Amino acid sequence: MDSTDSDGSGAAPAVSRPPGRPPAQKTWHKFWLLTSAASASELGNTFLHLAMPWTILASTGSPLMAALSLGVQYLPFVASPLLGALIDGYERRAVFMVSELVQGVLVALTPFLLMADQVELVLLVLLVAGCGTVTSNLTSDFSLLPMLAPEDRVTEAYSRFGAATELARCAGPAVAGVVLAAVGGYWALWIDAATFLLTALVALALPRGEKPVVERGFLRMQAEGFRSFRRIKGVPRLTLVLSVYNLGAGAVPTVILVLAAGTWGWSSGWVGVVLATGAAGSALGSWLGGRVWADAPSERRIGLWFAVCAVACVALLAPWEAVVVLGFCALMAGEGGMNVTTSEYRFRAIPEKVSGRVNAVMRAFILGGAALSSLLLGWSVTLPENVLRFAPALVTSAVAVLLWAGVRSARGASRAGREVPEQAQGA
Repeated sequence: MDSTDSDGSGAAPAVSRPPGRPPAQKTWHKFWLLTSAASASELGNTFLHLAMPWTILASTGSPLMAALSLGVQYLPFVASPLLGALIDGYERRAVFMVSELVQGVLVALTPFLLMADQVELVLLVLLVAGCGTVTSNLTSDFSLLPMLAPEDRVTEAYSRFGAATELARCAGPAVAGVVLAAVGGYWALWIDAATFLLTALVALALPRGEKPVVERGFLRMQAEGFRSFRRIKGVPRLTLVLSVYNLGAGAVPTVILVLAAGTWGWSSGWVGVVLATGAAGSALGSWLGGRVWADAPSERRIGLWFAVCAVACVALLAPWEAVVVLGFCALMAGEGGMNVTTSEYRFRAIPEKVSGRVNAVMRAFILGGAALSSLLLGWSVTLPENVLRFAPALVTSAVAVLLWAGVRSARGASRAGREVPEQAQGA
């Protein structure tokens, strides 16, 4: 059997740790090294998402190429199951280091390609760098982080990790703007490349994990990953609910940007402040995710954060701009808390030997919902009434709450049905 189900108590992981792992209590002080490295990497990713389109637009004058440079960086997330076998086939610290090094080298290469007017090659380089981003994120979030946290402090670790990385994401646009204005696009990209190389060096200080024993081919490992995804209790339903939620709410930050800059006529500075405040709200939610309802079962905490997001979506329908912005910040805070609780749930439910593949499959479905959200909200934002613009976000978030609550109720009834005959027999 691949895994046992989590009872949500937070007392111990549902999956035993392999014998080769270092004792987590002795590595807790190195948790902040990983958090610092991951935050620098997140800052670099956010920086790259802004600096690259700006530099390509300045070099070529083509808005299409600038937009494509951002799209190809997200494309690998949809194909992440193909990278799951790579993560599960090698020692995780080495995978994290190599993925950061690859991103740093490729980003450093892009200014030279732009100087040579090889924009098509730049897009290919960014596509490969995006694969490094996927690999790095999956490895740090679901392998390295739990390895460094004591088993009774996993929730706290995810909370601190999420708050730090969200703050880095919040600072990314401001840092990118200052650096672009001060040194220009090419030097900005080289500075960005240095952040990835620094992250790889920091990873050297992390403890080495157990090297997996791989005796199967790539296709067989892929099949095992999808089979484990179907069989592990709780994983398919969590994926379904998160995908439904993302279908309507996944693109809310982008739609806020379009709405504020277009319909409301706000300046780019104010739009940037709103988005940065949303990222700060996400950091606050991540911090609260390890502290609010800490003694409640994990499934109940997930449902509560889904409910927070649904209530926040109600504010998005208001006709007043200030209320919409407050609703957006509350939504980002809810998502921050949700990320902490669902990450903990996934860690406790998924065995380490398939964590790369299973989490990659989950991410493909979840981010696929976010991609479809951009189409759905991209259509609704053109509607004249604000009550209709964010209606998809409210509907899907409410459906997510009902689906999660319905699954929990069905499981509770099933357990009660199994317990009654046992009590009757004992009587």
